[in-house]
Amino acid sequence: MKVNSYKMVSGVFVLGVVFLQLFMAASVFSMDKFFVGARAMGMAGANVASANDNSAQYYNPAVFGFFARKVKESVEFEKAKIAVDNNNLGVRDLGFNVSFGMGCRLHEDLGKLLDDLDKIDPNLLSSAGVCNESDLQKLVEMTEIFTRLDKPGNAITVDASGGAAFGMGHFAVGVYSFSQANARVASVDILDLGITGAVNINTEINNVTLAGDDGQTLLFTPAQQAQLQAAGLDSTAIQNIDYAARQVGVSGDYLQETVDIMSTVIGITSGAVSGGSLEDNTTSAILQGFGHYEVPVSYGYALNDNLSVGANLKMMVGRVYGTEVVVFNNDSGDILNDADNYYKETTTFGIDLATLYRIKRFNFGLMVRNINSPKFDGFISKGQSFDNMTLKPSVTTGVAFIPYEGFTVETDLDLTKNETVFPDYNTQNISIGLEWMMMRFLALRLGMYKNIAESDIGLVYTAGIGANLWLAHLDISGAYSADQGDYNGHSFPVESRVMAQFRLAF
Repeated sequence: MKVNSYKMVSGVFVLGVVFLQLFMAASVFSMDKFFVGARAMGMAGANVASANDNSAQYYNPAVFGFFARKVKESVEFEKAKIAVDNNNLGVRDLGFNVSFGMGCRLHEDLGKLLDDLDKIDPNLLSSAGVCNESDLQKLVEMTEIFTRLDKPGNAITVDASGGAAFGMGHFAVGVYSFSQANARVASVDILDLGITGAVNINTEINNVTLAGDDGQTLLFTPAQQAQLQAAGLDSTAIQNIDYAARQVGVSGDYLQETVDIMSTVIGITSGAVSGGSLEDNTTSAILQGFGHYEVPVSYGYALNDNLSVGANLKMMVGRVYGTEVVVFNNDSGDILNDADNYYKETTTFGIDLATLYRIKRFNFGLMVRNINSPKFDGFISKGQSFDNMTLKPSVTTGVAFIPYEGFTVETDLDLTKNETVFPDYNTQNISIGLEWMMMRFLALRLGMYKNIAESDIGLVYTAGIGANLWLAHLDISGAYSADQGDYNGHSFPVESRVMAQFRLAF
C-alpha cells in the first residue's frame, strides 16, 4: 500500500506542474526549438516522454535515471519493473550518438516573389516607351512586385542542428550546435528601376490597344484615380492601367501601395522625378542570425521505478549575427560572406531541468530548457542595431502511450511561445508521433506537428526509417508542410527538413 501511495503522490505532483505551466503559457516566450536526432524528427519531435538514447540530453535528461537501473530479483518486483519500463530503458548502459539536420521556412509568398523578381526587365522602357499591351502589363507587374517586396511578412528562415553525445549509465556528455538565420527586405528603392525612354507616358498608354478591353475602371477607387490623375494621367490612361492590372492579377491587398509606386513610376517616365538604373538600386535586405554551441553534462536520478528527475549543466558559446546588404548589386556569395563578418560572440552557461513519470503503458514527461535565461550580447552593424538574444525558459510536456516495447505513440505540447530570429514570428508546436519496430531490426516512424502561434504554415508531416543492426542504429527522417509554394513553375513545401543520425547502444 505504501508503494501505491507514493506512486499516486508522484503522479499528482507531475500533473500539477504541467497544469501550472499551462496557465503560464500565454505570457512566456523562449528561443525557437530544434530537432535533435532523426528518431525524434521522424516522430515530429514528440520525444519528451519516450526518448531512449542520448538525445534525451535535449528532450528529457530525466530519462538517464532509468538507464542501467538495477532491480531486486524477486518475482513480484520483476513483474512491476516490466509493467513500468515500457521502452526497456533498464538495458541501456553505454551509448554514442551523432546527428545532423537542417530545415527551411518560406514565409508568406516569398517563393512566388523570387520567381517574379526574375521577370523584372531593367530595360523595360529603355528606348521606345510603352508600345503595346505587353509593355503596359509588364509595367504594372513591376510596380506590383516592388509593392509585395516591401511587405515585412516576406522572408526566409533556415536552421541547422548537429551534435554528438556519449552516455554511460545515468550520465552523459555532448557537444551540440544550433543555428538559425533569417533574410528579409529592409528597404525598397522605387526610384532606381531602370525605367527611361517614355516621351509622353499618358499619350503612350492611351495609344495602347487592349484585346478584350471592357472600357471600365473597376479596380481603382475614386481616390486612387484622383491620385493617378495628379501624377499626370487622364481618365483613358487610368482605365487602360486598370484593365491591365486586372489582367495580370494585381491583388486588392496591395492595390493602394501599387498605386503609390505607379504614381512614382509615372513621374520617372515623364521626367518629373529623377530615376537611375537597376544597377544603382539601393533595395536592401536584413540578414540576421543566431548560432550557438553547447556542451551539456547530463545526470538523471530515479527516485523509484516510476519517477525520475534530471538536469543539464551547459557551457554555451553563442554568436549574434547581423548586417544589411544591397540586393541588386551583390551576388549570393558576396552576401553570405558579408553576413559572416558581422557578429558578437558571448560565452555563458545554461541549466535545464526535467522529470519523467511512468506507469504501465504510459509515460509523462516535462522538460524546462534554459531555466536561467542565458543572454548573448547584440551589437550595431552598419547603423543597424541587433538586439541581445536571451534564451528564455522553454517548457514542453509530453505523454507517451507504449503498450509494448517497439510501439510508441506520443503527443507533445510547447507550453511556451518560442521566439525566432525573424522578428515578431513565434513558434509553439503541438506534435504527435508514432514509432513501430518491425521484426526488431526495422523502425518506421510517422508524425505531424502544427505551429499554433502562427497561421502562415499549416500542418507539417514527418516520416523516418531506422535500421537496427545489433549495436548499431542508422536513422534518417524528413519533414514537409502541407502548404505549398510556387517557384520557377514548380510547387514545393513552404517548410521542409531532413536529418540523419548514427547511434551505438550497449
